Amino acid sequence: MAQKKESFLTRIVQLFFPRADAEAIKKRHLKALAKEISKNKFGKWYKPSSEELQQQMARFFFELYKIVGPARALLASAASSKVLKSITVEQNLSKQQHQMRERFTPEAIKERAKTTNPKELNLQVQKEFDAFMREFDGKKIDEIDTQYRQLNEFIHFVLFDYYFFLKKFDPALPEDKFSYTPSFSHVNGEYLKDELNDFIVVLNGLSLDANWDKLFAIITAYKNVQPVNAPQWKKYLGLLNDVRRSHILEKIIQHITKNPTYVVENSPFTEKVTDDYLKQIERSIDNTLKDIVAEQKNSQVAVLVQRVFGNVIPSGTKNYNPRSNAAFEKRGLAGYIYADAMNYLKSFLVEYFKSDVRALSDLILVRGQWTQQVLSAEYSESYHNLMHISTKLLEFDEKLSEVSEMGVKFRTLLSRMEREKEAGRQVQKHLDTVNEAALKLLKVAIKNIMTLGNAVKNCIADYDKPHRDLLQNWKEIEQHSDKPIREWMTAVYTKIYNFIMLEQVVLKKEE
Repeated sequence: MAQKKESFLTRIVQLFFPRADAEAIKKRHLKALAKEISKNKFGKWYKPSSEELQQQMARFFFELYKIVGPARALLASAASSKVLKSITVEQNLSKQQHQMRERFTPEAIKERAKTTNPKELNLQVQKEFDAFMREFDGKKIDEIDTQYRQLNEFIHFVLFDYYFFLKKFDPALPEDKFSYTPSFSHVNGEYLKDELNDFIVVLNGLSLDANWDKLFAIITAYKNVQPVNAPQWKKYLGLLNDVRRSHILEKIIQHITKNPTYVVENSPFTEKVTDDYLKQIERSIDNTLKDIVAEQKNSQVAVLVQRVFGNVIPSGTKNYNPRSNAAFEKRGLAGYIYADAMNYLKSFLVEYFKSDVRALSDLILVRGQWTQQVLSAEYSESYHNLMHISTKLLEFDEKLSEVSEMGVKFRTLLSRMEREKEAGRQVQKHLDTVNEAALKLLKVAIKNIMTLGNAVKNCIADYDKPHRDLLQNWKEIEQHSDKPIREWMTAVYTKIYNFIMLEQVVLKKEE
């Protein structure tokens, strides 16, 4: 926008001459300015004696309005359009780059994921993207960024409010009726000095020597229609150049405002669309690859849940569970980050370990005559540890109920987060403590389940030997078993193995 600036010469004059003399000098400047305007090629646009903008100026703007006016609705949101920015870059891609670009779409990457493992796919796509980027040398980047700058200049030139400006000259002027024959009258310059300033800004920013065929091709690709009548626009460019070089509009504003030092300031355009475009593709690739890994993990989880729990939906934890996270996520917090893993652990310990595993372990540990007491002791210790962990897990979960001390703290602090930053810090602090406790329980439980699983595996291996040396009384164990002991041990070991796999996948997913 324009600013009033007092020249250095004016300040010096005011130091040595009375105010009256300074005013006289200013009047002489304005008188000289009026003569300059009158002698200008476009001098008939303004009448200095009455400070009025004339019909000739209105006619100039009306002809311009007829050329660019139809494009206003077309380009109304173009200045902020990410699509237009992408098209600007893509119109300058080589044939090879276009082919590579098609391989970076989420659909193309996901299709490739069907036959390529995620790690290999990641390496392939990164290598291809590096090759894609190498074709953007400094010269090409400058050309693209310059093109978009010129496009942006044109868009702002089109979006100048010609209708509002012209309506001051002809109040009956209908909007977007370009066949209308106007009846213009003169207008007090004071009424339109700000609009003249705005027009100077968009006119000064316009690259009149741009490659308009290329720019219009980009807009046509963006909106599937030619923005303006190209021959008419190119014909008018010479007149626009004359207006800009003559500085007639600046001089008119200087005279209207009685400020010969009035200048129009322009803001530099600094946007780098090529860098933004490449970053956008890179983000899309990263997100797609992450989605693929997440989808594969979700698929793994679904298969493993089926193997461990069958068609029964695990009841799991009552409070430290995924459902409780909604209240935290609503306020931008991750919440109970090990909720899924804890949910599966509780279901496994309560619904499976305390039934089938417990029954088998009681049979083997109580009835079995072990020759290696170290292995028997490891089995027994892991078994009793898991019984204790099961109780600790239930206690941990209960401490997070709505009526518990911690549950009340969370509910109170969450309700205060919108108005108190400290409340948010306190919630996060408590969440960290709870999540650390959950992870500790998980690690200890998984370690003991693995030890127990290895003990069952050793028993299976011993049972299959021609000369058994781990347990001496397999015949007695078989007699007291309600089902074939080999099949039972195998089923328990398989269940434990799948459960460990499930927890490892889930914990890796929750990292």
